Amino acid sequence: MFNRDGWVCQLCGQPIDRVIRFPKPLSKSLDHIVPLSHGPGTPGHVESNCQAAHLGCNSSKGNRV
Repeated sequence: MFNRDGWVCQLCGQPIDRVIRFPKPLSKSLDHIVPLSHGPGTPGHVESNCQAAHLGCNSSKGNRV
């Protein structure tokens, strides 16, 4: 995911620093484009439904599409 997305947060467009670690807001995280919480019939946990994101950006997004 991160290599595919060029280590760029797909939510804010800024680079993701590979050195920063969880739980820092700028650490890497895996975002589900269509959240898993949307239930059955959603794309689920597949590569095409995932993108690179900063932890803080992903947390702010919540369960929105």
